[in-house]
Amino acid sequence: MKIPLSMMFGLFLLIPAGSWHEPSRLEASSQEQSTKANTESQQREREEYAKSIQAKLDEYDKKLDGLDAQVSTMNGAEKDDFRKMIQQVRDQRKGIATQLDSAKNASPGAWGVMKSDVDSGLKKLERSYQDVSKKYELAPVTPSKNQKKQ
Repeated sequence: MKIPLSMMFGLFLLIPAGSWHEPSRLEASSQEQSTKANTESQQREREEYAKSIQAKLDEYDKKLDGLDAQVSTMNGAEKDDFRKMIQQVRDQRKGIATQLDSAKNASPGAWGVMKSDVDSGLKKLERSYQDVSKKYELAPVTPSKNQKKQ
């Protein structure tokens, strides 16, 4: 009778041991869900950021088109100089768009660095646009050949 009794005690010891593993399965499942939620949140954040930057880049396209139209009333070397400056700003804008495309697909570790590069590029773009815009405002207005004939 001692053997069956010791076997019963052994079985009682095994039952709680099996249930000790259950909380870790729950923790793993909870951790999986948390990781998935974080990933989805990060993806939404990236998409919102990309949309906002793209909207700013589109706004710069319109501003540069407007500035280009204003410069078209000029003539000579001054007009060519402004066109070159505007093209340089457009090239800057294209570079930021390329950085943004790369940032969209960046790893989570690289995302922060790429995002700060895009932000920095956007600040430089704003300064460049402001510089060209101010130079245009300060430039003497000379009518183009078409305007002189009228």
